Amino acid sequence: MAAISLNYKTYPYIALVIGYYAGSYLGAISAFLFVREYFQTNSKEVGYELALLKICSLLIKSDGNVDNNEIVFVKSFFNKTFGVSKSNKLFKQLKELDVPSSTSSLVEIIKKKLSPVKYYTMIQFLYALASSDGKITRGEDDFILNIGAQFGFDPERLNQIRNQFVKKETKSKKYDSVTVEHLSVLGLKPGVSSDVIKKAYRDLVKEYHPDKLSGMSDGIKNLAKEKFQEIQNSYEFLIKNYV
Repeated sequence: MAAISLNYKTYPYIALVIGYYAGSYLGAISAFLFVREYFQTNSKEVGYELALLKICSLLIKSDGNVDNNEIVFVKSFFNKTFGVSKSNKLFKQLKELDVPSSTSSLVEIIKKKLSPVKYYTMIQFLYALASSDGKITRGEDDFILNIGAQFGFDPERLNQIRNQFVKKETKSKKYDSVTVEHLSVLGLKPGVSSDVIKKAYRDLVKEYHPDKLSGMSDGIKNLAKEKFQEIQNSYEFLIKNYV
């Protein structure tokens, strides 16, 4: 006789049978739903959404200072992406379940959900979170560099992405702060040529193209849409005032 494999997925069906013989049809259904909900809530299996939330939590704590602006950013993103009800459940699970803190384990879970072409958007999201309080700290930089390396990005490429989210200041009299800020949106520094600006713009437009975001969550798409508009505005400003 073949052995029956027991795990949290089979327990609800066992409860269904026991409930039927011990009570009634309604009792069986009630037992099934109760047990299924219990094990779905308490299962140690970590899915994509919970792994992403854990990485956000680790990033926020990476500089030793939990900033409220970053917490609000994450909650807003998860509410828009997964809905308020599921978002609240994920935050509850993050506190109650033994979610691994190993970034390598979390990254592997996320890789199972995302195709390689979407890793770039993932890194952009992390930099958007890190910069949501107006600055990216050393601890946050180191954390994203580690995550980025596991997704296959070298430090130079990560720095280019980072520059899109950092508002830079300059003491140069030749370039005002507004111009420097628009250059930083394109990941550039003052003094670059018009050809470099145009190339940076074309590259970013390709990266934020809607076709690149198919299958991504609405939250990621909204972030990308806002970033695309920011890129467009900065490019138009630079074409008129810098080139």
